[in-house]
Parts: sequence; structure tokens; C-alpha cells
Amino acid sequence: MTINQRWAYNANDREYKSAELLIQSLVKVASRGGNFLLNVGPQPDGLIQPEFQQRLRAMGDWLAINGESIYGTTYGPVQNVRSTTKRGRLFLHIFDWPSSPLEISGLDTKVMSAHLLRGGQSLKFRQTERRLQIDLPQQAPDPNVTVIAVRTL
Repeated sequence: MTINQRWAYNANDREYKSAELLIQSLVKVASRGGNFLLNVGPQPDGLIQPEFQQRLRAMGDWLAINGESIYGTTYGPVQNVRSTTKRGRLFLHIFDWPSSPLEISGLDTKVMSAHLLRGGQSLKFRQTERRLQIDLPQQAPDPNVTVIAVRTL
């Protein structure tokens, strides 16, 4: 993917993708078991333009908090939200913050705990056969993508 519309530097290409879109694209690819390649075309003098730097820093800031939900993961078993998994942990990536509890269906493992990666707040949950319901704060803690870490058996 490119940060703007071209694969190489072009002084006239000012159509930059937002940091939110780039982060969501990273999550979408990881939740499908893929690798995300983000193109950065340097200027003729070798420098990376400020608009690219801002977006890359925003992605880096997001990964500093939520990186464990991306690095070393594979696609997750849940399909109604973007999910990744590794070593007994399921990561739910929430793009659009719900106004009611988050409902996850199709999960066939026992949930032991759930918490937000940003801030570490523990979340109350209820699990029935193949359905998980997680109570969420009113506001999304992350303006881009909020990640819920779920520990499973």
C-alpha cells in the first residue's frame, strides 16, 4: 500500500491516506494472516517528506501500545470483528465503537479474562456456548483502532 497515491515520490501527489486508514489496513491484513508492506518513496534528496513522517509516527505510536496484537500473530477465529491470535491470546480490533456490549459469536474456547491494551482496563464479560459478550467503556480509548486482549484456554 502507498501512503499517498503513487509508488514513488511525486511532488504533485498530495492525496495522503490518514493514519487511521493506514492502521486499519495493517489490522485488516494481519487479521487475514498476511504481511503489510507500506511503501515510502523518498524525495530526490533522500529525505522522507513530513506528511509521511507524521503518518509513520502515528502508526509507530499505535504499535507501541498495540503491537502484541500484530507482531507474531496469525489470523483469529472470530470473523464478525477483526481478530488475531497467538499463544492463548485472542486480540479483537474494534474499528467502530459499539454503543452496547460487544458480542462475539463462533468462539469455541473458554475465555479467562479480557482487557483493553490501551490503559490495561479489565473488562467484564459473559460467555455462553459459542457466544461472548464484553462490556465496554462508553468511549473508545483509541481514536484509530481499540484492541481488546482476551486470554483463552
